[in-house]
Amino acid sequence: MAQFNVYESLIDLSVIKDYCREYGRLCHYAKEDIFVEQGLIGKYIGIVESGYFKYTTITSSGNEAVVGFAFEGTILADYYNSYNGRPSEVTIKAGADSIVSQVGMIEARRVIDHSFNNNLSALNGILFSEIYLRYLELYRKTPTERYLNLISSCPQIFDIVSLKDIASYLLVTPVYLSRIRKNLANKTGE
Repeated sequence: MAQFNVYESLIDLSVIKDYCREYGRLCHYAKEDIFVEQGLIGKYIGIVESGYFKYTTITSSGNEAVVGFAFEGTILADYYNSYNGRPSEVTIKAGADSIVSQVGMIEARRVIDHSFNNNLSALNGILFSEIYLRYLELYRKTPTERYLNLISSCPQIFDIVSLKDIASYLLVTPVYLSRIRKNLANKTGE
């Protein structure tokens, strides 16, 4: 799968990934199993070895909204909150049967601090920048433009993730997403 999280190409996280793979424990998560639960402090950081995870939050109406994904080969954590011992603002759950190489956050924190020489501003800045860009794109782009961006950066996403979860991530209903896809197919078929 193409790179969903841009920060992965902007900063070298290989030390953390290698550490998780070398010293971590391989853990199986069945679909819908929780890696981090909203309101609790995340205990682990890991690398998705197979499957994928979705980051969700609960809306004011009590519905689950998908706010992000972690696919194979990417780091899995509510990094900022877990690193700082704060309760998570999201639930991270398996979107399919998945395998994760995971280590405890306390242990990983030592590796992170050492690999970034106790200067986390670069890592935090890149993570903030990606989140801020996603936020701005909600205002700058139409749902159709956001959909086109998504399939451009992750062409196989519909092979992996449900239409319902993709619609939630794009902040549209599944029906509206189907309409977008149909309208685009009709335009390219003309």
